[in-house]
Amino acid sequence: MPRYFFDVHDGVDAIDDAGQDLPDLPAAEAEAVRIAGNFATRPAMLGAEGGALVVVVRNAPDCVALKVRLVFNIDKPWKRQRVPVASTA
Repeated sequence: MPRYFFDVHDGVDAIDDAGQDLPDLPAAEAEAVRIAGNFATRPAMLGAEGGALVVVVRNAPDCVALKVRLVFNIDKPWKRQRVPVASTA
């Protein structure tokens, strides 16, 4: 079975030196999606306004097979500042 490495970048780089043996690239993609999904379910990882995460899947030390990118924003429209409109009179 091929070995895949899952590097996680979320403001801190976590490089996977061990890797996992998986049957094929679709299985590695599913694992990367699972890793990204775990990030989104932990409130402590989200940050006050949202965040981003990239899981880079490698199938060799310098060979990127695919990337899974998770980007999310917490939009609080009631916190937006109102900009005064200049008078036209």
